[in-house]
Amino acid sequence: MRILIACSWSLPHAGGVNTYVNQLEKGLKFAGHHVDIFSPTPDGQGFYIPGKEMAIDKAKLQPLIAHQSNHYMEHHLSGIDPWITFSEVERYCFEAAAMYFGLAEYDLIHAQDIMSAHALSRVKPPHTPLVTTIHGCLTKEWFVRLKTLGLTDQDTNSPLWKYSALREHLGATVSDVTISPSEWLKRVMVEDFAVPEPNIIVSHYGFDKEQFQQNMLRDSMIVKPEGVSVFLCPARFDVVKGHIYLIHALVKLKAERSDWVCWLAGEGSLRDEIMNITKDYGLGDHVIFLGNREDVPALIHQADFIVLPSMQDNQPFAVIEAQIAGKPVIASDAGGIPEMVTHSVNGLVFHAGDINELHLCLRSALQDTNWLSSMASQAKEWGERHWALPEMTNRVLALYELARSKHPEQNTGIEPQTEQPAQQQAEQQQAEQQIEPQIEPQLAQQTEQQSPITPLQRGRRKWRANRRKKQPAAIKRKRKIRRKQRRFTRKRS
Repeated sequence: MRILIACSWSLPHAGGVNTYVNQLEKGLKFAGHHVDIFSPTPDGQGFYIPGKEMAIDKAKLQPLIAHQSNHYMEHHLSGIDPWITFSEVERYCFEAAAMYFGLAEYDLIHAQDIMSAHALSRVKPPHTPLVTTIHGCLTKEWFVRLKTLGLTDQDTNSPLWKYSALREHLGATVSDVTISPSEWLKRVMVEDFAVPEPNIIVSHYGFDKEQFQQNMLRDSMIVKPEGVSVFLCPARFDVVKGHIYLIHALVKLKAERSDWVCWLAGEGSLRDEIMNITKDYGLGDHVIFLGNREDVPALIHQADFIVLPSMQDNQPFAVIEAQIAGKPVIASDAGGIPEMVTHSVNGLVFHAGDINELHLCLRSALQDTNWLSSMASQAKEWGERHWALPEMTNRVLALYELARSKHPEQNTGIEPQTEQPAQQQAEQQQAEQQIEPQIEPQLAQQTEQQSPITPLQRGRRKWRANRRKKQPAAIKRKRKIRRKQRRFTRKRS
């Protein structure tokens, strides 16, 4: 198959989605399939398909799209939040870039987020199957950020929440198959965003264990100090990753003992703020900021514990890598993490945001080396059973075939049905009834209506009009004669 993996976030980047895309691409190519990746460029200034050396600057798309979108919003949705307008313009640009590159050559499209799924469902050929993997709940993450900033007045009745909720619903329902890596994320989409339960299939991640274990043995510029235990937190500096709670727990730990260090690997918008807090608490000798690293497997190999104090997470690759390496994990109970880590078996689990519980877990991990060894063995056994890349690839390919089975016209030439089956119509109507009370009528109207005419659409219309004008006179006469014959036949009957 020719498969297009699409993402609305820039690739490559540091994060779980990028890791998943790399692993999936590796597995699909090993299975003999052709894979292209479509995403914004790393600098965010355009879109590209690196494997085909195709690219287009966003500056060629955005001005006209933004002008038409702003004009529409001002006349039909006056006073709408600027972030909503910005998000819609970004989606229209993504759609225009996809149309510019062309999607007809692909046997299947695999979107990696709700925005790219919604966008591609509008512009892809009707016979091309669409599969989506949702890696997290963007609306929930956004809400966590607002609460962390002290904006507690934001609730599920706010226009921004309703718009975000509608995006989640559409992104999870427009595909032929929607994949969730965890049962937790599936429950969230079903219970909070009215996605019909049969729409989502749970299929957890996979990882190239052999390659990772080889990378663990490579040399690193960072060397573990002698006589101390190492906590490693490999996560970007973002409020949803919960670094601030880890720092406060480490302050409590330092008051009791000093035979430890904590490595923080990653970058992010909050890095400088966390560094300043660390200095204020006198943790400069114990908390080491490593920045973005290419040698994370080697760091995991040296570390004694992997710490993940997330406020929200789905199925973090940091936990997967730790288990493959046979390292016990100290993690919060956020999101899908409890499906990966069992307290006191293959790691330690604490309530997200609870500094005292996190402190107790850190202290307990340092006190009992025999317990540590047992948890490490259990973690490695779990990792060997659950995270094999070939198994993930086979599951994804089976779901691709399920999606293709919904498009018999792709291989047989059968025309697609114009009407949905009765059961599917009933499920869709039920979902719409559930989601509609949560959405402002204006927002619903804005999202459901067609987008402003893009430059590509206007160009197509002009091309068709010019083609009709240039048709030879003989063809026009034949068509005129056929129309007269049909009218004459109808009169006689």
